[in-house]
Amino acid sequence: MFSFFKNKVNPKAKLKKILKGYELPSFPAVVMQILQKMRSPYASASNIAQSLSLDPGLSVRLLGLANSAAFSPQNKVENLTQAIALVGLCQLESLVLGVGVAKGIPKKMCQWHDPAAFWLTSARRAMLAQELAHILCPAKESECFTAAFLQDMALPFLACHRGDDYDPIFKKWHLEGGDLAQLEREFLDWDHAEVATWICSEWGLPENIALAIKNHHNLALGDDNETPGPVMLVSILREDDSNDGVEEMIAQAQAVYNISPETMQSIIEPSFEKAKDLARLII
Repeated sequence: MFSFFKNKVNPKAKLKKILKGYELPSFPAVVMQILQKMRSPYASASNIAQSLSLDPGLSVRLLGLANSAAFSPQNKVENLTQAIALVGLCQLESLVLGVGVAKGIPKKMCQWHDPAAFWLTSARRAMLAQELAHILCPAKESECFTAAFLQDMALPFLACHRGDDYDPIFKKWHLEGGDLAQLEREFLDWDHAEVATWICSEWGLPENIALAIKNHHNLALGDDNETPGPVMLVSILREDDSNDGVEEMIAQAQAVYNISPETMQSIIEPSFEKAKDLARLII
C-alpha cells in the first residue's frame, strides 16, 4: 500500500463501495513483468525486447509509436530493439503503463464516456504536458507525460459504474466547464483524482505517478503541490470540441507560470497532432 494511505484507507474496499460492487480487474501480469524487467539495472534493450515479444499487441503498439509522427524516424523501425533505442526507456515505460491501464478500463460506450474521445484527450494531455515540462521542470518530463496520460483514468469507471450519481456532474462539467474535482466535491465526499490514486494502489503502479495524479486539479497549491505544474495545467482540457478548455488553459499558463499565450499556441497544435498517433495505439 502507498505510504500516503498508511493507516488511513483501504483502496480495495473504497473502490468496491464507490463502484457499487464492481470488482476492479487485475492489472495484466505480462505488462507488470515487462515493467519490472525495464526497471532492472541489468536489463538490456534485447532482454526488454524479448519480454515485450510475449505480448504481440504491445509489440505492435511500440513499433507503431516508434514509426509515428511523435518520433519521426529517418528510416522505418522494423524490430523491437530498434524501437526501444529510439523511444527510450522512460517513454517506453509510459507506453507500457498506458497499455496496461487501457486493458483494465471500460471499453464500452456509456453515458458521458466515449473511449475514443477519452483516449484522444488523454493523449493530448500527455504530449502537451511533456512539452510544458521542457519549460517548467525538465527533469520530470517522463513523469509529467505518464501522470497527464493517466490522470483521469477513474472517469470511465465512474461514468459506467456510478452513472446515476455522476450524470449531473459530467453534464455540468461538459456544458459549463470549470474544475471537475470541485464539482465532484459539491455532490460527493471524494473526487476522481482520489479514486485514481486508489486504482494506482490496487494495480501496483509507481507511487510517484499516483502522487502526481493526486492533486492534479489543485493549481492553487502552487509550489506546495506534489503534482508537477504541467500535469495541473493540462487537466483543464476537456473532451468537447466546442468547449475544450484550451483558452482557459492558456490563460492559466500565463497567470500561474508566466508562459506567454504565443508560447502556448506554438506547442499546442504540434502536441495535439502527435497525440492522434498515441491515441490510436492505445485503443
